[in-house]
Amino acid sequence: MKKITRAAQQDLGRHGTPWRKSSYSYSEGACVEMAQPSETQVFIRDSKIHNGPVMRVSGKAAAAFTSAVGHGRL
Repeated sequence: MKKITRAAQQDLGRHGTPWRKSSYSYSEGACVEMAQPSETQVFIRDSKIHNGPVMRVSGKAAAAFTSAVGHGRL
């Protein structure tokens, strides 16, 4: 897991990489958002702090995480 710079985060928006929020998130915004600019990397941020820190994980790690959450293992 690595943090990305603010400049790299801003580039996501300029290049049309959308941030997606979970369909299970609450209206208060207590959730995370994910952006996937390529199959090999996924960015994750707090949905309440758009200009805050962003984590970068591999596509495989993100898939394993969302699968575990979806199957109630996390």
